[in-house]
Amino acid sequence: MLQYTIQRILLAIPTLLGITLLTFLIMRLAPGDPVDLFLGGAAGGEGLSTDHQADMEKTRRDLRRQLGLDQPLHLQYLHWLSNLVLRVEDLGAFDRGALLADSVLEELSDVARAELAALEGEERKARFLAHFRRLRPERVDELVESPFWQSRLFSPSQNYAYAGSGLELTQANGWRLVTLNLGRSFKDQQPVIDHILDRLPVTLEINLISLVFAYLVGVPLGIVIAVKQNTIIDRLVTTGTFMLWSMPSFWVGMLLILFFCNKEFFYWFPASGIQSLEAGEDWGFWRLLTDHAHHMILPVLASTYASFAGISRYMRTSMLENLRLDYVRTAQAKGLRYRVVVLRHVLRNSLIPIVTLLAGLLPGMIAGSVFVETIFTIPGMGFLAFQSVIVRDYPVAMALFTIGAALSLAGILVADILLKVVDPRIDFASV
Repeated sequence: MLQYTIQRILLAIPTLLGITLLTFLIMRLAPGDPVDLFLGGAAGGEGLSTDHQADMEKTRRDLRRQLGLDQPLHLQYLHWLSNLVLRVEDLGAFDRGALLADSVLEELSDVARAELAALEGEERKARFLAHFRRLRPERVDELVESPFWQSRLFSPSQNYAYAGSGLELTQANGWRLVTLNLGRSFKDQQPVIDHILDRLPVTLEINLISLVFAYLVGVPLGIVIAVKQNTIIDRLVTTGTFMLWSMPSFWVGMLLILFFCNKEFFYWFPASGIQSLEAGEDWGFWRLLTDHAHHMILPVLASTYASFAGISRYMRTSMLENLRLDYVRTAQAKGLRYRVVVLRHVLRNSLIPIVTLLAGLLPGMIAGSVFVETIFTIPGMGFLAFQSVIVRDYPVAMALFTIGAALSLAGILVADILLKVVDPRIDFASV
């Protein structure tokens, strides 16, 4: 099993690279240019004089060069890909001084940073040095002797270029371990990883809760309609699950808002957001929790209904196949009650195809969160992906699609491992 897991992980690496390449090419083939969208109607130069058109064209070229869009496509992709590769860098004296200054700057209060930003030149350096002597007295000489401190680039009113560029581990000996450098957003020049970490908890909350409820509802429902085959219960539930399975999430989401967030029908739930506008720290933990749960009911429902409908249909089919096998008749002939046979023997074997559905349900829910979060205005990764595609924010879109692909591959691996747990007879040694 361990050998199989290692093989699958190693196989996932080229698969993930291929997905990122396809995503990169599709994003570049889509109509629209980030620079034109950023500059608006002025990018076309319509209604401007010749001088203004020349200035606008120069601005456009400078902006493309700043964003790295003036390079050939293959160089853009390789540059983005190189930022994801784990590497260890030996920092130079300039970089060590810059990171040392950043470490102190991050410990200062907002008021102290604002005071530094208002100063200029030697006065700014003297004020910052006073803060540095207070917080890092043992490393003052290292800072003052560094090329960073002696250069014109010293500007403690903002973090140095390394700050926020990715997840970093800086050590005192001058080595740096860099991972997950996803670049900066075209829209606001903020680190992409910061945007994702802000939105990730909401998306994970919706999808994990939806996945749990889908199995909690779908598996028992499939057992019931399999045992009650060809009865009125089977026909009603089968019709209902087929209807739910065929309805798109964006349409169901709009119907939920129309009927349950509308004073003309049932004004039971809020139509958007994850908490009330008046929510604050004075509310207390339980009030904040219940308010958040009240906002999340409809988004979770819109993400769950299709999954549990599909699980119940697969569970019914798998149960009926196993109920017709010889070991069921043998167990009943030995005197075991029908309920014991179903729950102890048939259910375990019927779960094997249901577990494999996990590999497709998790990526499908994450993809569906784009519609659900956009409709309910949920500040999650799905809504962020929609916004990034609209404005052609390539770094954000590439990062989100890469994370989605990685989760999909992880879901497939987890499904295979759970198959081994459900059925120990499965042997991955020869795979």
